[in-house]
Amino acid sequence: MHIDTLSDFLTQAGTDFRLFDLGRRLQPLAQDDFAAIEAGRRPYPWPLQRHAWLAVCYWQQQGGQPYVWFLKIPLDERGLFNNAAVKHFLSALVEQLGGDIHAPLTEEQQQRLADTPFTFQPPQDKLAAFHARLSLSLGHAPSAFYQGVLDYLDSPDTHDWQRLGLQGLADVAARLGTDATLAKRVQQRLWQLPAPVQQALLAQCEHHPLPQALAKTMIEAINGEQERAGPDEERIGLLLRATAGCPPFRERSVKLASLMSLNPGPTLMLTLAARLWQELTDETLLLQYLTLLAEQHGELFNGLFAELVSVPALRPLILANLHNPELPGPLKQALGSLFSAARG
Repeated sequence: MHIDTLSDFLTQAGTDFRLFDLGRRLQPLAQDDFAAIEAGRRPYPWPLQRHAWLAVCYWQQQGGQPYVWFLKIPLDERGLFNNAAVKHFLSALVEQLGGDIHAPLTEEQQQRLADTPFTFQPPQDKLAAFHARLSLSLGHAPSAFYQGVLDYLDSPDTHDWQRLGLQGLADVAARLGTDATLAKRVQQRLWQLPAPVQQALLAQCEHHPLPQALAKTMIEAINGEQERAGPDEERIGLLLRATAGCPPFRERSVKLASLMSLNPGPTLMLTLAARLWQELTDETLLLQYLTLLAEQHGELFNGLFAELVSVPALRPLILANLHNPELPGPLKQALGSLFSAARG
């Protein structure tokens, strides 16, 4: 039996499976897209630190317990899968199964696989977002913590927010894009919630698509923060990130352009690169961002430039501008230093 890819293994083992990216934020990955990535026909769309951070959930087609792997696959300089790493993991997997790919994995075998260099343990907030999104996509009920959050939203004064479970908040965030009644309830209550609850819920929202009205409310809340005597850049970043699961929309694009003109600090520069990179496909904003990075945040330039140029949606645009004679001096200088260091 010839097994070269994860898709080969999962298909020949008679499983159904779902794939998610857990790098910058949680995103579903279609099986057809994944097959093209495995075949080297396209680069991985959301690289982070030259790796693909994958959650693979699979189960036998006739039913049974789902298994989840969290795989960290190295990428080459073009963003393509390092097939040697995938084959190393698959050989370890087949060895654990004693050559029978239809055999269920024991807990001990799962643990041995988790000790390979190609697995990772996601942080708790991403793990909660993943379980919430997975249960939703499989049509399963939300966690036991979900109802407690609904009860709290209905009557905050009669419930102790400190007893809320993170998984319940994750379940709510995952359902905002498909449950209009829930989204309206959250929109009405959000700004009255205690700061820790509000922050945890906003942090979960970044992993999911949101209704446009709710996303616009979050962008509008940045205005209130900016009107304060000392705007909290961490909160502005949190509000921006909360909308990261939404495709670009006018209000956010306008707000980002405005923020870029106000000499933003490192928090906002990191937020834009890590969560809202899709906005940087606007060439004007991209060049404004890179120029600000070079002028004001030189210590971040090399690292963030390397991350941005690795994103397939941004790479051609960045490379096309490397020798643009109209680039501002500080940006030309920063690029020159970067490439001199790389050659040296």
